[in-house]
Amino acid sequence: MEGCCLTAEGRMTQLAEEYFHEPALRQLASEFIVYKSTESRVFGTLASLHCQMHGGTADQAVYAAAAAELMMLALDIYDDLQDGDNDAVPWAQCPPPLALNSAIGFQALALEALRRGGEGCPARHAELAIQKLNEGVLRAVNGQHADLRSEWQTEEACLQMIADKSGALVAAVCMAGTALAAGERGCYEAIAAYGQAIGIAAQLRNDVDGLERWDKRNDLLHRKRTLPLLFIMEDQTEEAERLRAYYSHRIGLEEILTDKLGVMEYIRRCGCLEYAQVHRYIQKGVAEQIIAGLELEEHWKEALLEYT
Repeated sequence: MEGCCLTAEGRMTQLAEEYFHEPALRQLASEFIVYKSTESRVFGTLASLHCQMHGGTADQAVYAAAAAELMMLALDIYDDLQDGDNDAVPWAQCPPPLALNSAIGFQALALEALRRGGEGCPARHAELAIQKLNEGVLRAVNGQHADLRSEWQTEEACLQMIADKSGALVAAVCMAGTALAAGERGCYEAIAAYGQAIGIAAQLRNDVDGLERWDKRNDLLHRKRTLPLLFIMEDQTEEAERLRAYYSHRIGLEEILTDKLGVMEYIRRCGCLEYAQVHRYIQKGVAEQIIAGLELEEHWKEALLEYT
């Protein structure tokens, strides 16, 4: 599996096979990587795109994508173990300690991918790429902690949590890909700003989806606090009071499920989805404005705008 023609998935598999010599761990890692390749690869694509648009080689771009996807795979496993609301993923089908151990390994492999992507470049390139990715993860841990505690009560606090969590991770992979190619020459302030805005907008879209779906991952059923649900908690209608009673455990899930159609009808007409979409479009506009002002060729700007 040598050569620079490997895909990001190929590099991920190559690194796992090289470092995971324990057979059961190697098998789990292979299953998890294959599954990850069937999902959205936006983090890897953004890392690769930023590497290429700052002059990186094809092989560097693949390593940047592999690093981003390995890190996101690790964080996905952590998140699903914490939430316990996604039994469709393969790491939910094995004992949690084994899934956790795999995630620890993937996180370390992500940094190794960046180190290898920096081979042949000034040493500072890989070092800076690792720093940018790690700083984003450290910030995201703070956002995840706030999300898990679900104690924030205001729009400002909710948006800050999203910025620290989703926004920081998108910004981090964009900056890591840039650093691998450009080192200190990257325009990191601008990348951090539009990367964060792209991440916030994407999370708000997910929050809308998390209310419109009615399955095990519905945010309301899990009493999660999201921006559209904050809107509902402040609504002064009888329907909203019923949902507040559910969130405060004064009524149970069965009572909500018996009026599933009524709850969904209220969600669609109360304005909470539109409220979240307005904030999403604000962040989309922030990203677009920053990207428009970059000193890049138009085709790179157009490629970035596809993610806003």
